[in-house]
Amino acid sequence: MHVQENEPGESPEEKSHVNWSLRRGVAPTITALVFALIVAVVWIASSTRGAPRPDTFPTGLLAVIPDEGAQAPKQTLVGVSLSPGWQPTITIDGVAIPDAQLSAGTRQLGEFFFSPGEDMVFSQLRRGQVCARVVAIPTIDVEVDNIDHRWCWTSF
Repeated sequence: MHVQENEPGESPEEKSHVNWSLRRGVAPTITALVFALIVAVVWIASSTRGAPRPDTFPTGLLAVIPDEGAQAPKQTLVGVSLSPGWQPTITIDGVAIPDAQLSAGTRQLGEFFFSPGEDMVFSQLRRGQVCARVVAIPTIDVEVDNIDHRWCWTSF
């Protein structure tokens, strides 16, 4: 029979009741791992939420509709929101949209949207990936490059 000896100054009750979490380094290590796991989950959730978006638009371009990478119905609005002082030309799948048909937005606010329908260039958009391009020139005397931006979405 093996009898376990106590360290000097240690009673038998103290040796048998040592809490594992109080041992040197266990609690801080577990705390650090839990913290790292929480940070990783938050980072992954924030970086993968929503459709991909460009980091920045060119100067003067505030928004595109539909968003890059979005899914949108075949009758969706297509267009741009610009800062005041820009005149856009919009093409959808290589087809230029006449300026008179960019009337679904409020031009005074810089909204230029095309709404598919009868007597329009498109009665509806095709299914699948659709791409649009805006080229806009400044109508006021400013020293800035023209806007030239392309984006795509999935139409259903």
